[in-house]
Amino acid sequence: MSNLEQHRAILAAADGALLEAPAAEHVVQFYETDQFLAEAVSRFLAQGVVAGEAVVIVATPEHAASILAGLTRKGFDVERARADGQLTVLDARETLGRLMIGDTPDWDLFLETVGGAMTRAIGVSTASRARAYGEMVDLLWRSGRQKQAIALEDLWERLRTRYPFSLLCAYVMGNFYKESHSGDFRHVCDVHDQVRPSEAYLGTGDDNARLRQISVLQQRALALETELLHRKELEEALRCSREQAEAASRAKDEFLAMLGHELRNPLSPILTALELMKLRGDGQVTREQEVIERQTKHLTRLVDDLLDVSRVTRGVLELRRQRIDLRDVLAKAAEIASPMLEIRRHHFEVHAPARGVLLLDADEARLSQVIANLLTNAAKYTPPEGNVSLHARNELGEVVIEVRDDGNGIDSDLLPRVFDLFVQGRQPVDRGDGGLGIGLALVRSLVQLHGGSVSAQSSGSGKGSVFTVRLPAPERVEPAASAGHRRSSVRRTSRGRRILLVDDNEDALEMLAELLRAAGHNVLTAGDGPAALAAAPRFRPDIAVLDIGLPAMDGYELASRLRAQAGGEAPILVALSGYGQDGDRTRSDAAGFALHLVKPIDAEQLLGALEERF
Repeated sequence: MSNLEQHRAILAAADGALLEAPAAEHVVQFYETDQFLAEAVSRFLAQGVVAGEAVVIVATPEHAASILAGLTRKGFDVERARADGQLTVLDARETLGRLMIGDTPDWDLFLETVGGAMTRAIGVSTASRARAYGEMVDLLWRSGRQKQAIALEDLWERLRTRYPFSLLCAYVMGNFYKESHSGDFRHVCDVHDQVRPSEAYLGTGDDNARLRQISVLQQRALALETELLHRKELEEALRCSREQAEAASRAKDEFLAMLGHELRNPLSPILTALELMKLRGDGQVTREQEVIERQTKHLTRLVDDLLDVSRVTRGVLELRRQRIDLRDVLAKAAEIASPMLEIRRHHFEVHAPARGVLLLDADEARLSQVIANLLTNAAKYTPPEGNVSLHARNELGEVVIEVRDDGNGIDSDLLPRVFDLFVQGRQPVDRGDGGLGIGLALVRSLVQLHGGSVSAQSSGSGKGSVFTVRLPAPERVEPAASAGHRRSSVRRTSRGRRILLVDDNEDALEMLAELLRAAGHNVLTAGDGPAALAAAPRFRPDIAVLDIGLPAMDGYELASRLRAQAGGEAPILVALSGYGQDGDRTRSDAAGFALHLVKPIDAEQLLGALEERF
């Protein structure tokens, strides 16, 4: 009896099922444990031995040792088969390294390496066939190179057109643990003649369709289990994040309370000192005291707003009503919206009665926010160099405020929803103007809190829009008490200068002008850039003191136009700004300002600079 016949007899006695080799030529085996893999592969290869086929194993050394041990247990003489050339064992990692060019398996190298081993094995086989196990695809898949693994499967298929052999490839089920892996898993199943499920399936039978479906279900079950575990991890992370956010919110509230307390400490004695000055005086309140009191109360109000931040974010908003002049509201709103108006180079106009005509019982800061939002909205949806205007009037017991533009307009289907939360008009793909769609919703809420209404009109796309705010006018208007003025004791200059003073804050403008006049200077005031440009040729100032944060035309632009307008007789430029960082001073220097003063202005510093430097 020949050696091959002895092997057949031993193997047949060990397992009669091995006498019938499967008809499939390219088999995929899924597995979960190395032990199961070794048994499944050794059984597949043993069937080839029974049929007189040579054996080729391309596996990692660990797996190869387990597979050979399984063949030995089945009565196969491994060492003798190796000596006869009936058994060839290749290291999967080394072989994979030899047939890759870059990160892609190469056909010529594959043919040389794996095809060469197959040629030698088939040459000594009595059946002129071989039976092979290939682990390289599993190694590629495990390392995240799924495309390369599929390409290698194609090379195996191409090799089978040249050589007669059966092939078993194996994949660990852990490769397909996500629902997103389902497509790749099905592809692996489709490129094989037979699909064998992992050890989790204990059924019997050889119906290929049933086995294929079982493997798909196994993969999906594993993916679902993993997704559920991931969801639990996310829920736990969310719980931790919520606790951290709540702790951070408490810390924020504690910080705001502490900050408010610390800021209130210096404000309280200032207001008290002002009251004492009134009591000790002759009953008159100077203009200076009036400004200090007004601005200190405004700062106190800002501190109160700081403490209300957490309530605002929860939708709780309390108005602080007082008798206000609408001109102040419009000025603040224009200043807030001026950056957008300037960037888009809009022509901006304000049409409103003089101070003292339109008075309201309202929250000045919130009403300024309303108008500023409308102006910003108009600027955003009006093409550059368009027209935006602000109008105010008294109409049948109501104060009417209108913001008009000749911009993009509002589509008829959007008009009824324009004040709804998160609703926006069409914007370019790059969303360069940004926004979340909350500005107009906030406008409506604040106006309604004031007992008023807001509406929008537009004739359609490209025809501009008009936003109208209607607020109830107070029933009785009490004239403001006139204040006496005391002249401050200011050292007069030996040489008076013509000074053009430009600031949109009326209080600051009047106080600084009075200070300069008291020092012996000839002062002309202007509330904005266009007014300053119109007055400068007649006044011919020696010095121009410009507020940087002017509406529509900022101080930098105004400085440039004043120099261009005056030519060689341009005035010396002094900048007033609320910002005093190095970058702000550098920008002022670059714009041609000789001096950069930070608000609040130090009177001695300004007067000293005018006397000594200019």
